[in-house]
Amino acid sequence: MKKKSTLIKSLVILLFSVLLVALFGVVPLPEYNTKVNSAISGSIFYMVEIESSNLIPPAPDILDQCIFKINISVEDMVEKKVICTSDLYEYSYNIYLNDTEIDANQNLIIRYWDNSSDVEMALTIDTKNIDIKPSVGSVKSPNRDMYKVNYFGEKLLNSWDMREANTRTAGVYFQKNSEIIEVFSVEAPTNYYFESLVWSPDGQSIAALDTENEIIIFSKSKTFDPIKLNFDSYSSLEFADDEKVIYQIIGWSN
Repeated sequence: MKKKSTLIKSLVILLFSVLLVALFGVVPLPEYNTKVNSAISGSIFYMVEIESSNLIPPAPDILDQCIFKINISVEDMVEKKVICTSDLYEYSYNIYLNDTEIDANQNLIIRYWDNSSDVEMALTIDTKNIDIKPSVGSVKSPNRDMYKVNYFGEKLLNSWDMREANTRTAGVYFQKNSEIIEVFSVEAPTNYYFESLVWSPDGQSIAALDTENEIIIFSKSKTFDPIKLNFDSYSSLEFADDEKVIYQIIGWSN
């Protein structure tokens, strides 16, 4: 009798769950255009984790962390590996790729902990010929907020902080003085949002990483629809046998 009662309760819960789904529906992931617009150009730098392609458990192993760049062009989109932590082990095993900066000459400034001097130092990496130059002295840690403000004084806002709890929308916003401006909003699952937002060099476009590890580009003035970079078409052949998971957008340069 007790087993029968438990079975009835389980069926009631199942029917109730099905009813909720039927009433409120399942919100699909947003769909984006993949055709690159001529209004955007430059190079987007991003950090990826290289994971082993395990078909069965255990979970994939993180083999390396790297910075890649993709040159945005209507005619020829090219993805290229710039540097990996394994390339820098002669300097340190504590490489802070997530704090990487891009200077005015499109060089990467990568920080690391120097064990011999017991201070944080930096490497300047020429992204064209991958020439590596250590810093002369110690360096200050970067202020990540400075990369959220463009030439016009407009600050990108954290998309997660802008959404209300349990809402089925995801959006991109920026602040100009005291005004909050919506760039994009879409119906989406509650666990879908945008992060790692950066401005384009001209301050007219925004690149963001969504929770599906896709890079989406938005127009500040909505002159073009959001564009998803289709890495299946122009992905680098390096690490082709492993999984590349985009972890963070570093920046966008000319």
